[in-house]
Amino acid sequence: MVTLFREITVLENTWALVVEDDAHDLFAVTRLLQELHIQYKRNTTGRDVAQKAREMQPHPDVILLDLDLPDANTFDICDALHSDDVLANIPVVAIGGAGWMGNSESLRDCGFAGFIRKPLPRKQFGQLLQAILDGKSIWSDT
Repeated sequence: MVTLFREITVLENTWALVVEDDAHDLFAVTRLLQELHIQYKRNTTGRDVAQKAREMQPHPDVILLDLDLPDANTFDICDALHSDDVLANIPVVAIGGAGWMGNSESLRDCGFAGFIRKPLPRKQFGQLLQAILDGKSIWSDT
């Protein structure tokens, strides 16, 4: 009998801030983070994201930012994060659904470290996050 093992990415000692207003998508993202052993905090409104990130101890290693927030502009949030001396080097990853009609150039210009389309790819999610934490850009299906 042959047993096949799939490589599992585990990112212990990694912290994320998840900015997502949709309960279903928030559950999906946090479930993936739990599988990867990533600690996280949530912001479900998009308000005061930079303040929340500054208050996190330890500071987040990555910020997952939904592109379709009803109460906030994600580009303004990204600008606020990158203009803050404490947060400027934290990679911000845009996550968006099939209905997002923007382009990767506008995301890059704003300073996003990458884009991952929803539904998030469960099997590759850990590898994508690891690549971003290693300083690479990930532009999934933009």
